[in-house]
Amino acid sequence: MNYLKGHKVASVPALFVICRYLASEPDGASQAELQHALHPSGLTRGRGRQVAGGEDGPPAVLTASLAVGRDLVLLEAAETGTDRDRYRLPAALREEVLRVPAADSRAFRALVLRRLGARALAAVEAGQSPPDLALALTWLLQQDPLVPLLSRWGHGPEAAVRNSGLGAAVADAEQWRTLLRWARALGLAHFAQAGGRQCVLADPTTAVEDSLDVLPRRAAAAQWFQALRELLPVLGAPQLLIELPPDTAELPATTTLAVCKLERLGRLRLVAADDATDAVVLALGGRPQRVSEVHVLAAAA
Repeated sequence: MNYLKGHKVASVPALFVICRYLASEPDGASQAELQHALHPSGLTRGRGRQVAGGEDGPPAVLTASLAVGRDLVLLEAAETGTDRDRYRLPAALREEVLRVPAADSRAFRALVLRRLGARALAAVEAGQSPPDLALALTWLLQQDPLVPLLSRWGHGPEAAVRNSGLGAAVADAEQWRTLLRWARALGLAHFAQAGGRQCVLADPTTAVEDSLDVLPRRAAAAQWFQALRELLPVLGAPQLLIELPPDTAELPATTTLAVCKLERLGRLRLVAADDATDAVVLALGGRPQRVSEVHVLAAAA
């Protein structure tokens, strides 16, 4: 499924609202029932205009988010019979979603990112192309965080995307904006001002921090970073890197930035050693750091 094209108005907040509602509805709900129950300000309107085919039609954000939710196996729907349009939350997810506070969706954001990575790896293993969003996020996280891209499509990103061969995934300014919206929602990037212009900083610190509670508490560096890539493949899983230009890295500078920031915040401890066999070299700004072990000191509060 291509998220940046046919389902470009789908969003993490919309998925969260849908999934929280369905978590309390074990029998599920039809799209019409969801539209009525979740009415309609958050899901049917955007920037003061109707995001749908008309007042009586299904809102585009709801329709697109349901499709994306099914593709990520966050939602399931009956394929035949009278319940064909009825959506449910898989039983294995119901308690997990119910535990997520309405005012703090970090755990749900982490769940969506993990499901996106799993979906991408499954596609590659099946000989298919991964979702365009997963591939584009992997490329974005290969960028140098110390040399950020300008956020406007025609002021650098367009040339960078096309030179990388990703034109099929991100073909125009609208798809670029959709990519950035997903990246920010998933804790993989943020905006900053530089020289009076808005830049996009590829920085997965938030996504890594969201995942600390399910990563090894203490492990050799090579093993810990492998576990991180398996959990969040967009950070440099080899199966996705082969879809990108050859100058890519399993441990990009953006991941180094994230773990170094988390060390300064007291979330991680990076144990330095000169002769460990499972050591990993972290490089950022031309200053390599050899790390033998990673200790998780505290997950996100």
